[in-house]
Amino acid sequence: MDSTSRRPVRRNRAARRGVSLIEGMTASMVLLIGLVGIFQGILVASRQNIMANHATRASGIASQARVALDTLGWARVIGTADRPGLLVGQKCNPSDEVRALAGGMETLEPTKGEKWRVSCIFDLDAYEKTAAPSVRLLPNYGASDLAHYRRILVVIDVEDEATGVNVNQVTVVVSWEELGKRRFVRQNFGFYDSGPFGNETYVEI
Repeated sequence: MDSTSRRPVRRNRAARRGVSLIEGMTASMVLLIGLVGIFQGILVASRQNIMANHATRASGIASQARVALDTLGWARVIGTADRPGLLVGQKCNPSDEVRALAGGMETLEPTKGEKWRVSCIFDLDAYEKTAAPSVRLLPNYGASDLAHYRRILVVIDVEDEATGVNVNQVTVVVSWEELGKRRFVRQNFGFYDSGPFGNETYVEI
């Protein structure tokens, strides 16, 4: 076979090698894109899992505070003019920085005809840092939770339209910083006036 007949064979082999290289590079790029997508999915799932864990823990903290307040009862939490409870007085007038931790409840205003008012915004963390263990709401509250979460109590006094009974609605607001944004969890419960001018049963609800 002369040299002229060998040239097409060499060119065909070179062409096949060139196609294989391009295919390999294309496959590598597709694989790389797929791996990047997988890693991004893992990061997103991990971030969402962390956010869910934070929200779950915040809900648990709010539940603990709500149950503790409920256990103390209306007389010790709200009290009367003669014997004021925990959520009254100067402690209910915090700084603007603390008010901003109330999750929007600090700006609530009744509309015309509504009979309610925000009577107290209470910094539970500040109170428990200075209070004796015997009078803390949650004496065993952990230092790690204290460093990561903020606990604010908001009291709204509402007059029940049907009965005229005063209801002290307490909202436990737990917040934390996440992805540059403050997030909030809220839990509500109410105290009915148990006196003769309330539900007239002397039973705290």
